[in-house]
Amino acid sequence: MPELKNKTILITGAAGFLGSHLCDKYINAGHRVIGVDNLQTTYTAQNIEHLFGHPRFTFIKHDIVEPIDLKEKIDWIFNFGCPAQCVNLQWDPVHTLKTSVHGVINMLEIARRHNARIMQASTSEIYGHEPKNPQKESDCGAVYTLGPRACYDEGKRVSETLLMDYHRQYGTDVRIIRIFNTYGPRMYVRDGRVMSNFIIPALAGKPITIYGDGLYTRSFQFYTDLIEGIDRMMSQDGFLGPVNLGNPHEITIRELAETIIRLSGSRSEIIYKKAVTDDPVRRQPDITLAREKLGWEPKVSLEEGIGKTIEYFRTAPRPDKKVLVYATTYEPDMGPAENALKELARQMSDTEFHVVTVKSRKNLSDRETIDNVHIYRIGSGNILGKYLFPIRGFFKGLALTREHRFRFVWSIMASYGALAALILKMFARDLNFLLTFHRSEMNKSGFKKMILAPIYKFIFRRADSVHLSDPELEASAKLYDPGAARENSITGEGKGLVDQVRHTFTHLLNKQEKKLDRPL
Repeated sequence: MPELKNKTILITGAAGFLGSHLCDKYINAGHRVIGVDNLQTTYTAQNIEHLFGHPRFTFIKHDIVEPIDLKEKIDWIFNFGCPAQCVNLQWDPVHTLKTSVHGVINMLEIARRHNARIMQASTSEIYGHEPKNPQKESDCGAVYTLGPRACYDEGKRVSETLLMDYHRQYGTDVRIIRIFNTYGPRMYVRDGRVMSNFIIPALAGKPITIYGDGLYTRSFQFYTDLIEGIDRMMSQDGFLGPVNLGNPHEITIRELAETIIRLSGSRSEIIYKKAVTDDPVRRQPDITLAREKLGWEPKVSLEEGIGKTIEYFRTAPRPDKKVLVYATTYEPDMGPAENALKELARQMSDTEFHVVTVKSRKNLSDRETIDNVHIYRIGSGNILGKYLFPIRGFFKGLALTREHRFRFVWSIMASYGALAALILKMFARDLNFLLTFHRSEMNKSGFKKMILAPIYKFIFRRADSVHLSDPELEASAKLYDPGAARENSITGEGKGLVDQVRHTFTHLLNKQEKKLDRPL
């Protein structure tokens, strides 16, 4: 393998699990590194903050779906910028697909302009439900194009096609790797990968959930082995790939859970739930080509790697994910929006939802906690409660904001709670305001509509982000504010969480069959 001269290296997805380790590797090797990441899935740049201020490192917060103009001469490009975890890739499936198409094209254009070598991080998921096992690079795979994971699986297949077409048409120097399950330090604690999904509850002594019977298999490689394989592939001349990079040691998911319980000294029990849609039954790489072309194979045993990962998670900082929610009604008075919020909280178990609501009856407690949902009921339990909610809700929200570090404030309806959120934002200007507008709020007529129209207009124009629960509402919403259907304008580390809430909540809300119309 030729000796590397100092290079200028562009790494997308630089703040992520693998991208951050690549940044470290090439900074330590003496190269200049430009890291690009939109922080959509990491929320923060904590994985690379230790590199900030390094003379050979630059971080650019940018979404690769949009073109980027780099003045420096780029030698190598590692395109690792794409949501990969189950919980992330489906928040905004269209954006996930755009990342693998528009994002890849943008990186290929940089490679063309700079005459740079580019590596695409592809995935074992391109094999889909491949009946052969282990999977070889020559296998075509069998992916369901209409499934909920297709935005990722098909996107990665398209990205491989784009690299080869650019190579054939423009002579672009490309490399394609197919990454199998990888784990290790800097995995996000709630990223939805099976390794973190098992280790976190095991350390907390909570039940470990397996979806399906647990007899389906995966193969896991420690991150250091993968980083070595990536470097060997990028440094190799005359071999474009694709090449499988993974550990051929196969283990059932049930055995993995039992191993983690044993190595962590946990007493967690294993519970079983319904299998996930489009989840492949077996996943094992054939690494014959990697051995022949790269002289590479994994060295770290599964038990050694799991042991190191468990130790990392023992001290890894837990994300401070808290959302302040205004809901005029909530437990036990539940409509479609409230039921969707309840299900959202269940799915986002790592996030605290602080729900401020009206005390609708005198016998209800003022404070109640249900799992990760903290409910604050304000008022005296009489008919005046909702009319006074904007003022009472503001004062309660202000007190909670001083106590907690909320990512944003969210009103699930454009009603009394939204007015409370707006007043709060006037006093807490750094707190972003997300508004959800629901179909039932359009079903007003006569005097009610005359009263509500100016209120909606006032709320819409002052929210940082207005999200319509149904695309058909766009025309009606624009009657109140021409910019009501605008894209999310929230920025900063809360943006990724906002995107997750918006898209997941809409999906759950649209599953509700009954619509509850609240009288004024």
